[in-house]
Amino acid sequence: MALSNFSSTGSEDFYKMVDKESITKTWTLTHSPIPVSLSILVYLLIVVHFGPKIMASRKPYNLKTFMRVYNIIQIVYNAFVLSQVFVTPGAVEYLLEHSCRVDDPDNIKHLRHTFLYCSWHYFVLKLLDLFDTVFMVLRKKNTHITFLHIYHHCAMVVFTWYSNKYIKAQQATIPALINTAVHCVMYFYYFLATFGPGMQKQLWWKKYLTTLQLGQFAVVILYLWLLYHQDCQVSQDFNVIWIINVAVIAAFFVNFYIQTYIVKPQSQLRCKTKKQ
Repeated sequence: MALSNFSSTGSEDFYKMVDKESITKTWTLTHSPIPVSLSILVYLLIVVHFGPKIMASRKPYNLKTFMRVYNIIQIVYNAFVLSQVFVTPGAVEYLLEHSCRVDDPDNIKHLRHTFLYCSWHYFVLKLLDLFDTVFMVLRKKNTHITFLHIYHHCAMVVFTWYSNKYIKAQQATIPALINTAVHCVMYFYYFLATFGPGMQKQLWWKKYLTTLQLGQFAVVILYLWLLYHQDCQVSQDFNVIWIINVAVIAAFFVNFYIQTYIVKPQSQLRCKTKKQ
């Protein structure tokens, strides 16, 4: 298939280029909507209904050791996915040179496999992220289980699965790399936070972690918007879906940032002033 023919290819056909041989057709977790649907259903039943109900009459569990292991696994796993593009010969160069168009699939067989491989592991990471909320339930941190938290986790699982199953867009690699890098920092923070108040006093950079998360949303939206605006020869379906999804999540995070780091401190300051 010549590259010159790519310009006439519809957005829905880009998966045929990235996964020309349909090698992901039978891959675990992505071959059918049943596993992801059951995962989301069980997750919602646990964190919204059964979990809080069961924990209502129980003391919170001490999960510090378990959470440390979990956070280390997250750091290592995210770093592993992040590293795959950099250890694959030609992957970085390809992403830079072909960010606006897909090359002839026969020319990049090893790269296509790397991108699909990373995408599958990235989806597994989104499933693994669901345990964050389960830990909150078991520790009775119900105030942390906000609509933002639940929507964020569910949306990432659903849209990542859909993208891997039906779109398989090459431009997904860059947002995924940015997100795994941010998650390495985020789970490192969570790991340190498990060591109690003494360590938490040293974690003055929590505010900047939220800023980093907001920054990744801005970069991803800008990147995908440029691909859409320039009418690049990549899947525009992917661009539209993820611009909307990331924008919604970013809006919730902006509200969280304002309420936590602007409104709340000002309210506390007013209370202190009145007492004096």
